[in-house]
Amino acid sequence: MQGLPCDLTKQTLHSGSLFSEETTLAQISPLPTWPEKIKAFFGISLQVIGVVFLARLILDIGTRTVFPFIPQLAAGLGLSVVNFSWLIFIRGIIGMAGPVFGVWSDRYGRRKMMAVGLLCQTLGVVGLTLSWQWWAVGPMLLFGLGLTAFIPPQQAYISDQVAYQRRGRALAIIEASWAVAAIVFLPIIGWLIDNFGWRLPFLLLGLFSLLGALLVWRYLPPAAHLSQAQLSWTEMRRLSLRPNVLASIAVSLLLFVTVDCFISVWGIWLSADYGLEAAALGLVATGIGLAELAGSGSSSLFIDHLGKRRGSGLGLLLSALILLLLPLTQAVFFLAVATLIAAGALLEFTIVSLIPLYSEQVPEARGTLFSLVLLGAAIGGALGAPIAANLWEATGLWGVCLVAGGCLLGALGLMGRFLREGS
Repeated sequence: MQGLPCDLTKQTLHSGSLFSEETTLAQISPLPTWPEKIKAFFGISLQVIGVVFLARLILDIGTRTVFPFIPQLAAGLGLSVVNFSWLIFIRGIIGMAGPVFGVWSDRYGRRKMMAVGLLCQTLGVVGLTLSWQWWAVGPMLLFGLGLTAFIPPQQAYISDQVAYQRRGRALAIIEASWAVAAIVFLPIIGWLIDNFGWRLPFLLLGLFSLLGALLVWRYLPPAAHLSQAQLSWTEMRRLSLRPNVLASIAVSLLLFVTVDCFISVWGIWLSADYGLEAAALGLVATGIGLAELAGSGSSSLFIDHLGKRRGSGLGLLLSALILLLLPLTQAVFFLAVATLIAAGALLEFTIVSLIPLYSEQVPEARGTLFSLVLLGAAIGGALGAPIAANLWEATGLWGVCLVAGGCLLGALGLMGRFLREGS
């Protein structure tokens, strides 16, 4: 430092000291932990993701359990397969009560309604194990109310907390529970039914549903929401007549007509054309479940960057095209199965991608909006199975696929015309 002015020397030393301190502080600053990274990516904490995912998984296990094991459950209740299918219809159509729970969700809180949904499933599945023949109607109604009461407040709870730019990935990670239920738990339930009878897995499901309700109530943090706390029935009727809300209901209805046509017809088709038995159908179901997981995962990763309207529209269009092409694969078994798996992935991508788009149609009453969307899904789902069965008998696979593809194209037109992108 010799030869430099004293002030400059002091300034240089002082600056160097500051630089060293800043460098040292930067070097010792802790890196973000992986829970912090998860919160930064999804917009919600790991605790919220974990609790909501587990609760939703319990609901989805219950919802999916009845479909692959219809013969065993029907025999256990002393009903024919056809009569048991009407119990499934009753369980599905109870979704029309969704708007009531949506209003209560906006008025009384999300967590309360989510816990009520899990308690309804608890009572429903336990009551089912104690039922015989048509006495099972009451428990099946409660069973269906579980999903009806849980889904709208769950989706509104997540939507209220996450910015629109990251909402797609947050909702999609929860929706992955639908695929996980099929991939992991349906084989376990099948093994339990074969070895211990059909009642044991339902009793276990009742126990886990009760634990899930306690988990939601105890460990899910309360969150402020933007919905109107006192939405009257008059206001709800006025809200439900908005063009974008009516379009949301119609899109959901048409989409789930297609989904239930798809899940109803592929097993009938593969059994009739290729002679597949239950074990082989189970392997195909596992493949479709893995594809659904890939579809929801793809939505989680890409829909926020792609744009909700653009991504949902692309999913509707590609799903329609692959279903319209499905009958052309009938001559080649492996091509048919590959097309079914691709259709499962695209349909799940579309379902999950539409959820954040729905969430911005009426942000001041999200619980009510999601309950109306669930109403459309319930009606569409209830109609899908009988439509598929009757068309299969009358026209074969072509008729089912034409109606399913047409419904998706209709949903695409309504979405493009009326559903707006959020900000």
